[in-house]
Amino acid sequence: MAVDEALLADAADEGTATLRLYQWSEPTLSLGYFQRYDDRRQHAASLDAAVVRRASGGGAILHDRELTYSLVLPARLVPDPHELYLQVHQAMIATLQCLTGKEGCEWALRICEPDGQRPTGEEPFLCFERRARGDVLLERPAGGTDHARPRSSWKIVGSAQRRRRGAILQHGSLLLGRSTAAPELPGLGELTGAAVVMEPLVDALPKAVGTCLGVEVHPAGLSASTHTAAEGLESTKYGTPEWTRRR
Repeated sequence: MAVDEALLADAADEGTATLRLYQWSEPTLSLGYFQRYDDRRQHAASLDAAVVRRASGGGAILHDRELTYSLVLPARLVPDPHELYLQVHQAMIATLQCLTGKEGCEWALRICEPDGQRPTGEEPFLCFERRARGDVLLERPAGGTDHARPRSSWKIVGSAQRRRRGAILQHGSLLLGRSTAAPELPGLGELTGAAVVMEPLVDALPKAVGTCLGVEVHPAGLSASTHTAAEGLESTKYGTPEWTRRR
């Protein structure tokens, strides 16, 4: 989380654009900016997991058997914010279809277009149990069951955004498999029966995102100044109980 914010500062101050792909060293619950810390008690399966708070909104994400991405763009490269959701998610759909195969399969990936009816009451605690325009859904024929619950579609990609002086951070999660800390959420592997190999996915996704944005993508590491800035944010913000438990 600290690295993502440091990269956002780079985009705002230096005009740099960065796509970052990463995973987590242990099952970790990331709370949305506006979520109350005590709401995590609603989700018993993740109570033993580490917890952090994101700078972006949305529901909680259990980071375990998934791929997290962050994309930061300076103001000169930022399209309409919702268009950015669609572009990145379409790139993910194209990549996944290419890697997992689709011919003869009884499933399909599509962009979520809600029917306009807002749910009554509070939204679910977990991001992947919410639906918003632009999410990536995996659809199967109605009547299939998983954990004895009929479902025709499942959310497998969700994203959120944060702005800073015109620059934008969009980060999100691609759910690859079911975690014991979120057993109600099957991932791409369980839903399609296709094994998702991480290396080809990480190799293919940057090119697909770059193509959809009309930019060239080149591999690079964090600069020393960005690393130092991230360390400062970790010690003064993201690693503190005042930030994590702020609501």
